[in-house]
Amino acid sequence: MPGTARTGPVAQGSFTTGAGATRLASWHVSMISVGGIMGAGLLVGASATISAAGPAVLLSYLLAGGFIWAVMLILEQLAVRSGGRGSFISHVGQALGPRWSFVVGWSYAFLWIVTAGAQAVAGGMLVQSLCGVPALAGAVGFLVVALLLNLVSVRTYGRTESALSVLKLVALALFVVLCAGWGLLTPHAGQQAAAHLWGDGGFFPLGGWAVLAVIPMIVQTFTGCEIAIVAAADSDDPQGNIRRAVNRLPVMVLLFYFTALLAILSVISWRNVVSGQSPFLAVMRRLDIGMAEGFVVGVTLLAILSCLNSAKYVVSRVMNELAAGNCAPRFLQQASKGGVPVRAVFVTSALELLIVCSAAWSPSRVYALLLGASGSLIMIDYFLAALAFLHEGRATSARSKAGRKTRVMALAVVGVVPGLFATMLALRAARLDALLALGVVGVLTGIGFSPFGPAVMRQPPGDAPERDRHGITAG
Repeated sequence: MPGTARTGPVAQGSFTTGAGATRLASWHVSMISVGGIMGAGLLVGASATISAAGPAVLLSYLLAGGFIWAVMLILEQLAVRSGGRGSFISHVGQALGPRWSFVVGWSYAFLWIVTAGAQAVAGGMLVQSLCGVPALAGAVGFLVVALLLNLVSVRTYGRTESALSVLKLVALALFVVLCAGWGLLTPHAGQQAAAHLWGDGGFFPLGGWAVLAVIPMIVQTFTGCEIAIVAAADSDDPQGNIRRAVNRLPVMVLLFYFTALLAILSVISWRNVVSGQSPFLAVMRRLDIGMAEGFVVGVTLLAILSCLNSAKYVVSRVMNELAAGNCAPRFLQQASKGGVPVRAVFVTSALELLIVCSAAWSPSRVYALLLGASGSLIMIDYFLAALAFLHEGRATSARSKAGRKTRVMALAVVGVVPGLFATMLALRAARLDALLALGVVGVLTGIGFSPFGPAVMRQPPGDAPERDRHGITAG
């Protein structure tokens, strides 16, 4: 029940890593999050938001960025109160009880398993178009590469994923520079940009409602910022790295997203952006950049591998953490000498393979339903994290300026998330996705609160073994 078992294994457990193996550097923690955020959806998915809101989508991204910043502040404060132990999944369990850790943990894992499978499917289709390799074989190839990258030591993994993420950021920066060069060197470019932003139906061509209507979609594209809270447990300074990631990530991600979108909307009219097609490719064709398609395809493949790599990392760590709290099979706790939860990595890969197979065997039914059910889950997890902060912080939030500010943010998140779901339910195109996400959480809640739920639900708080911040049982 909420508020119970605060000293249980979910509250204290984290990742099962050997001594000296938690060696992600501060920069690695942030870059692993960037890897999860910037997948194939950035290069293609932006077209859907632009088509739905026009130039006013820039305001939508600012509002969604503010929401994510508020969530990150909440997660930071939860981590500080927990002394750097565990991720936000454990922190929710400390405040609301282990049943809610089960719900948040498995809904979050489900979200990233489906995301990873979808990235692999997109990569397989792209490889098929390039060299004729069957899409299923290409997708499995991506899963295998990500599996191998996740089996190396934690430090090596951090370096590899950071390199992939930096390459994505460099590619985005190069795109913005090319667009800026167009603006500086092309006669009357400023007039053309102004006409695209203000003259083609105005800044709000589809009305002010469209600005709000696309925010749920944008919040979903920002999913991944919270990976830093999970990855920090694999570092030498969890609290410090969480604080640095909270300061870096929202600004970094919003800056790259916002400038890239501003560049797109300045160079071409929003009416020329086709939902489901890459606006980046459309811009590079407009600029008459040689090898434009090759550049976009290369960056897309890089983004797919990086996102898949981060997704596999975060799911394996979440499963490991859930196992430490008796919310998942205990065999998932086993880790290698390099700090890798090997069994959890293999189980994650197997589940991702099931997603890929569903896309091959039932793309319009099973696969489509899985995609719809997973997309909005992150907003429910954010909602529960905000509730956890408010529940745990009633007696402490007024003691510091940061606590008071975060309490206001948490109240805002608790109010905004129902509004986002109400918006989705009001939109025919998004209604089914919202209902599916609520259904997944309902099923998990039923399992977690049932008498036959995970072992932690039936374990008296006093019987929980003491664990250090890495999830290693004392004695």
